[in-house]
Amino acid sequence: MKTYLHLSILVLLLSTSCQEPVLNWTIQTVKGSVNTVKLGKTLIHEHILVDFIGADSTDYHRWDRAAVIEKVLPYPQEIKALGYETIIDCTPAYLGRDPQLLKMLSEQSGLYILTNTGFYGARNNQFVPDYAYRESAGQLADHRMKQEEEILEGIRIYLPS
Repeated sequence: MKTYLHLSILVLLLSTSCQEPVLNWTIQTVKGSVNTVKLGKTLIHEHILVDFIGADSTDYHRWDRAAVIEKVLPYPQEIKALGYETIIDCTPAYLGRDPQLLKMLSEQSGLYILTNTGFYGARNNQFVPDYAYRESAGQLADHRMKQEEEILEGIRIYLPS
């Protein structure tokens, strides 16, 4: 949570500053590392695709990526034409987060897309996977460390056994 909060504040500061950022940092997008100076004008809380069926039922088989891209692509292209460089997609795991879809949209629109890690606990934890309740604190910490690696090494599809 601390890392995500720091990242959110950094992106907000860099994207809303009227002056050239003085920090020469990199940030992980769905296509890999990008210097933060390149982020430019940023939409900071978007949802490209959300699936509210529930953590026990959602999976990538529920949508056709090509059909989603055909339907959605005009919107990021329009955003890019309006001068935006970056979208932060806040769709959490088990609610439709699809890093591969986001990467495809990033490549086709020219926008940088960042995504998040973690679970969505609203609606009586309907979107929290069962393993989050049965695993030990150490096992959950191991999952979180894998998610932290996404920040440093790039997004991977991670499905726990």
